[in-house]
Amino acid sequence: MGASLEVRVGAVAGWISFIGVVVAFIAIPMALAGQPPTVNSDPAAVMAYFRHPEFALINGVLGVVFGIVAIVIFVYGLRSLLVAAGDARARLFADLGLLFVIVATPVYLVSGALGAMLVQASSGDPTTFASLFRFYDVMYDGGADILEGAWFGAFSIALLVSPLPRWIGWLGVLVLISRWIKAFIPVAPVPEAIIPVSGILFAAWFLAVVVLLTREARRGVPRAASVPLPA
Repeated sequence: MGASLEVRVGAVAGWISFIGVVVAFIAIPMALAGQPPTVNSDPAAVMAYFRHPEFALINGVLGVVFGIVAIVIFVYGLRSLLVAAGDARARLFADLGLLFVIVATPVYLVSGALGAMLVQASSGDPTTFASLFRFYDVMYDGGADILEGAWFGAFSIALLVSPLPRWIGWLGVLVLISRWIKAFIPVAPVPEAIIPVSGILFAAWFLAVVVLLTREARRGVPRAASVPLPA
């Protein structure tokens, strides 16, 4: 009996999402405009950052494809793997992880729409732009990070109580902590060095899980019937 369809499709969606997020949301923006601004950045620098028209496409369109649709399919595949591999605790936390992703989806949609709107607003009134950017920053670097940390954490706890590699679960716990610390940047004096640290941890966890799903999809044997990997 081969790996489930959900795991195979989840692995493909995971690669699409991982490559899309890294290229469209990290590599291209950094090449075009440098480090993304925060609420603590100089207002003129923030407006200059969003004057790149490519950001409208990235936030308004690519964000939906890579950051929402592909990720939802990916995490559903991960949930299916955890349900097949673990016990009732793994299933509970995997279900919670999927629930948090579903709840986060409208937040991602609104954040992407605001990011696209900032491109047009960057050529207009600075006061209007500042208000819109403040809303975007609180939504994207605040609310979205809380929900992201929640679903990273839920899936990681599920990994910790399953026969799957526990180090991926512990890495996810670090992502949870970094995301929740990062969420306070718009409202508290949190060192902005947490932003690249959180990004690196996120990329490492994401890649590790995609590789795990890919390996399980190629294995062709249900995890429940295979030999558990060492912790």
